[in-house]
Amino acid sequence: MRITFVDSWPAEARLGGRTAAARAGLRSGLLALGHEVVTLRPQAAPRGSVAVHRLLFNLAVPRLLKTIAADLVVGFDFDGVFWARRRRPQPYVVALNRVAAEARQRRPAGTRQPHRLFAWLEGDNARRADGVVTPSRHLREAVIRHYRVDPARLRVVPAGIDLPHWRASAPASWDGATILGVVCRDGHAPAADLLGSLAIVRRTIPAAHAVLVSDGREQETLCRLAETLDVATAVHVRNAAEETTLRDSYRNADVFCAPSVDEGDETVYVQAMASGLPIVATTAAAVPEIVPSEAGVLVPPGNVEALAEALVALLRSPARRRELGEGGLRVAAEYDWPRVARRFLDELERPAS
Repeated sequence: MRITFVDSWPAEARLGGRTAAARAGLRSGLLALGHEVVTLRPQAAPRGSVAVHRLLFNLAVPRLLKTIAADLVVGFDFDGVFWARRRRPQPYVVALNRVAAEARQRRPAGTRQPHRLFAWLEGDNARRADGVVTPSRHLREAVIRHYRVDPARLRVVPAGIDLPHWRASAPASWDGATILGVVCRDGHAPAADLLGSLAIVRRTIPAAHAVLVSDGREQETLCRLAETLDVATAVHVRNAAEETTLRDSYRNADVFCAPSVDEGDETVYVQAMASGLPIVATTAAAVPEIVPSEAGVLVPPGNVEALAEALVALLRSPARRRELGEGGLRVAAEYDWPRVARRFLDELERPAS
């Protein structure tokens, strides 16, 4: 099958975050299955605003697609919106790894938010496409709620990972006291819950400490937060931009904890499971879809005491940690990109119901 991706992020400015990672992973999975994948993207580096550059590229997409022979066209967020408005010779689907309209509503003032125009274009793209793919049922409901897309045209296909890259190997060290947290952009509330629970955990397990891996821009904020909660001496903040930092952190921790309260980067849970780590998280957003009881313990969002109780129980029980880690390895096997790519194509072939 010949598949064309529409991607308005210039190659010189890969600023698309997890959406960019997801489309690259899906492409690799489709290629591994023997399909041909062409990515239609701007050839020139942006001059001035990347947002304006993306819009201008999208205006040119209908003309560019006429020169490409494809059996399927896949757009991402609002990319492809002007093609969606045309009479098309082949199926056109949109993959949404977040809902811009929901992000605008939920993110606090002062944090980076999707532009209102982009949210409107994304909704128009989703409504006009032949199908819409989301990584979770949670996000599927958000698409229906915000964009009024016919539920029959929605498909759920989880985001994958490069499984061999994350697959567990013998850890360098396990001390029975290391809690790993990954802080996504605008993840200050979950980080506060994690560090607040750490203060409680240390009353029972004084050696307990946390490793926080985050975007380098968050490091100073996280250090200040740790000082405020009086756990600064038990917190180590690492920069995820360093290539091996996150993978090595997974392999040298005892428990993974990411107490999300809203939509976040759920792939970190899959990475943790692939690394053989037991998980403590919350029942918020799409987390229950990703982390089953055989791989982790989920508590209500915002309940710091319940979070601390779950962490203490796991840190005290190597056998239970091993049991959940092994369960996570089995779950993570389903998220390898070739398997996800196969499911992606199978879902698109499934009749609407």
